[in-house]
Amino acid sequence: MKALIIGAGPSGLTSAVLLAEQGWQVTVLEQHAIPGGLLQRFRRGPYWFDTGFHFITGGGPGGPFRPLAERLGILDRIQFLPHDLERQFRIHLPDGGAVDLPAGLTECEAACCRYWPELAAGIARFFAELRAGLKAKPWLAMLVPDDTPPATIDPDLPVSEVLDRCGVNGLAKEVIGCLAGILAMKPERTPMGLYATFAGTSIAGSCRAENGGEAIITPLVERLKELGGTLLLNRGVASIEFTEREVTAVVDVKGSRHTADLYLATCHPAEVLRLTGPGGMRPSLEEKIATTPDSASVVLVYAGLTQPPEALGRSHHFARIHGDEDLYYLAPSNFETACDHPYLEAMVWVPGEAVAHWRDTKKGKRPDDYEAWKRRWEQDILNEITTRHPTIAGTIGRVWSSTPLSVHDYVRSRNGGAMGLSHDVGHIGTDPMPRRSRLKNLFFAGQSIGHPGVLGAMIDGFVMAGAIVGKDLANLDSRPEVRKSGSFGMPPKVS
Repeated sequence: MKALIIGAGPSGLTSAVLLAEQGWQVTVLEQHAIPGGLLQRFRRGPYWFDTGFHFITGGGPGGPFRPLAERLGILDRIQFLPHDLERQFRIHLPDGGAVDLPAGLTECEAACCRYWPELAAGIARFFAELRAGLKAKPWLAMLVPDDTPPATIDPDLPVSEVLDRCGVNGLAKEVIGCLAGILAMKPERTPMGLYATFAGTSIAGSCRAENGGEAIITPLVERLKELGGTLLLNRGVASIEFTEREVTAVVDVKGSRHTADLYLATCHPAEVLRLTGPGGMRPSLEEKIATTPDSASVVLVYAGLTQPPEALGRSHHFARIHGDEDLYYLAPSNFETACDHPYLEAMVWVPGEAVAHWRDTKKGKRPDDYEAWKRRWEQDILNEITTRHPTIAGTIGRVWSSTPLSVHDYVRSRNGGAMGLSHDVGHIGTDPMPRRSRLKNLFFAGQSIGHPGVLGAMIDGFVMAGAIVGKDLANLDSRPEVRKSGSFGMPPKVS
């Protein structure tokens, strides 16, 4: 059996490895010169930066990422980097103070109760709902005890309302709710179930890897090649050919036709709709893709430094900028075992519509007003960081940045959405995107279909590959050369 996979991000490569392992002849087409999607790294002078990767949720010891990496045969090729476990997240307050949240659900709950002892009962109830949300998801249930009680509050309700119902208000509500910003979302729009999936796995313990996103993508590519799979770079898809009931070929930008028994698209669903043209999907699915908005996009700032930013430590920092936008920053070089060229990365979530005026311009030929808009964001972000950490101010050398236009160039989402389609309470959070089109051999995977992030995209690869072959591929027993148990218990299903 032959499989053609569109996109060499974590979901596409995970699916490719699993299918190749099961005896499929797999080819992966990637539009860029290097694989990885938003896990790509790039170099500017002596500095290496990640396009979007900052940490692996659920990547700590005992989390779900490591057994999945072991199942894929890449765990021993990844070097994990320790966080400051006492202050995994540092939440900066408007008055200049900060709240430190440690790694671990129990530890984080205890820290919140110490900060706000008068709200201890409400905080305990909220963390009970958070654990219940993790327990309800087979892939994440390992993070909580087996006897965790079920949720008592509807997981489709927004986090802000769940905090209210639990009796958590004031600054405590703001601090706990702000972790929805990891998802490029606001707590009043984030379903509690999704908050548990993403923020919950982050609180339980996240991690970085040496060499950033490349540390995950390179082993996946190596593993695919060991299994006889093929990765073709600079091979964006030009069109998808189909009959009334099935895809017959995919044509790449170089004019080559690729035929297979099965086609798996891990790119943005709107891109698949563009490639098939009219008639490729059911009218109801076309409407769903057209009417579901993209997630927020991002302005990313990359700064090369003349000395290590000790003030940032090995923590993830969150703050507010312009009174409303969520700012997230860290110094990846502080985590690395050896780095001669220290640097920091910072991001602010912005709507894709913020750059709508320049959407038809070309990379390298953007107009002056766009460049001025981008410079203002750079300055505002760096000013916020240096105001809170004055010792960094005199160490900033070269600065680079990217915007929703850059994200669009990388992932082809309609408006530069960094997390694919919106996952908020009005859209994906309560009404998932189907994994199939009307064409019986065309399937969808990736962060737009499952939950976002490195872990989410990888899980989606397992779900899709398992559904295709009809077995639980997360079980280590399903890897021929491994004789260990370790099933996640996820029943194969294509919805």
